[in-house]
Amino acid sequence: MAMQMTDAGTPYWVDGVGPTVIFVHGVLMDHRTWQYQVDGLSGDFRVVRINMIGHGHCPGRAGERTLDEFVEQVHEAITHICPDEMPVLVGFSMGGLVAQAYAIARPSRLRALVLMNAVYNRTSEEQKSVRARLENLEEVGIQAVIGAARERWFRDDEAAEYADEIDVMMQWMRDGDLSAKTNAYRVFATADTHTAGKLGQISCPALVMTGDGDRGSPPHMSEAMAAEIPNARLRIFERQQHMMPVLDAEHVNAELRDFFQSLPEKNV
Repeated sequence: MAMQMTDAGTPYWVDGVGPTVIFVHGVLMDHRTWQYQVDGLSGDFRVVRINMIGHGHCPGRAGERTLDEFVEQVHEAITHICPDEMPVLVGFSMGGLVAQAYAIARPSRLRALVLMNAVYNRTSEEQKSVRARLENLEEVGIQAVIGAARERWFRDDEAAEYADEIDVMMQWMRDGDLSAKTNAYRVFATADTHTAGKLGQISCPALVMTGDGDRGSPPHMSEAMAAEIPNARLRIFERQQHMMPVLDAEHVNAELRDFFQSLPEKNV
């Protein structure tokens, strides 16, 4: 499907017809993260993918960014793409942090929420680790982050079995404006406490999931989110790390489909 653009300049892609599901990718990535979800879900749902500020076809400005800017971008995109419909919002990794903040700020605007491999209220050790990665990105460049990501995101057997797919994902991180992506990474590395203690304000149904081996978005974060959101279901995928939407797309899509089909029919 051809790229379209909101009035404020957010690029988006639409595939399929049905209830709208808007997908928000992770930091340093872009809309290509979700290709397997397009393939698996667009037969029954209107699958919309956006590029976050500073990623892919969405330019970023110079200077510091804030979590609120990403939240407002999502709101403008939702208002533009489905003005008369309450969509499901799916956020992966940093997209999951943005989706949390959006659902807190505008709880009545969503039909449902999915937080996939998302970060929440990091411990002091987890904060130290992600800020070290930010420093590497700022001082050494993208290759340092890619090397660390390969180690964290993939088991040894996956690195061998999915070498070509992993190379493609790593190229996504290299693509685009590194300065703009670094500004976004700074938000990802420092803003996870902004939603802490506020998830009880989320009024829509939610699905929270991660992999049991995801070191950056570990199960204890998903367990805490699911416990605090009033109407949430929790799924921890066995033998999965961070890139579940790509490497375990079959099970991820089945879980998403089951959740979407469990939602009330109103507002679709």
